[in-house]
Amino acid sequence: MRKIIFAALLATAALASGEAMATQVNITAANPVIDLTITESVDTKPDIATFSTGVQTMAPTATEAVRANNVQMASVVARLKTLGIAERDIQTTQISLNQQFDYRDGQQIFKGYQASNMVTSKLRDLKKLGAFLDALAVDGATSFNGPTFSIDDDSAFRGAARDKVWATAMNRAQNLARKAGYNDVRVLRVEETDSQGGGYPRPMVMRAMDASEKSTPIAPGELSVGATLSFTFEMVK
Repeated sequence: MRKIIFAALLATAALASGEAMATQVNITAANPVIDLTITESVDTKPDIATFSTGVQTMAPTATEAVRANNVQMASVVARLKTLGIAERDIQTTQISLNQQFDYRDGQQIFKGYQASNMVTSKLRDLKKLGAFLDALAVDGATSFNGPTFSIDDDSAFRGAARDKVWATAMNRAQNLARKAGYNDVRVLRVEETDSQGGGYPRPMVMRAMDASEKSTPIAPGELSVGATLSFTFEMVK
């Protein structure tokens, strides 16, 4: 006879402050048990592209570098909004100002000041992504990183992945039980482990686009949305 003990969080009305009470749940198994951890996934097309873009400017003085950067970056942000990026999807991620030097004959020679401003944005219409990147280059963006493709709401896909996990786990546990001389299994424990899927950003260099050139080619591909569950089954007659 095997006794299975695991911790659970018990929320009660008395703990309205957000605290939780740990409690133990004891389950006794009269027969042998099977422990399985199963991962399954479903593939789907992404619907969001996240990227960072920015402006770097050089000037003899810090004030001039920052002023020029502000003007150029304002143009880039305005273009982001014109192309359909909502204000809530634009976030400043880095602002910097640094002295720049050249080195000649072992000596450090001051070049000026470099100002940099980076924003992260989300584009929710992937059909516009190629033309979108081209327009940013024309409007003065000097750096670009991404895109990282993702899914805005993956709950339905995670549900489908969980269904696949459950079917795989039940089938495997039943097969093992029958090999051991038992007729079926019953679930004693199910525990989910977070499993994330996504794309990876690739650095790109922005350049001015001639009107005769085609838009930047973009291939979003597909993403895997996964679920991982751990089970304890009792084999039963």
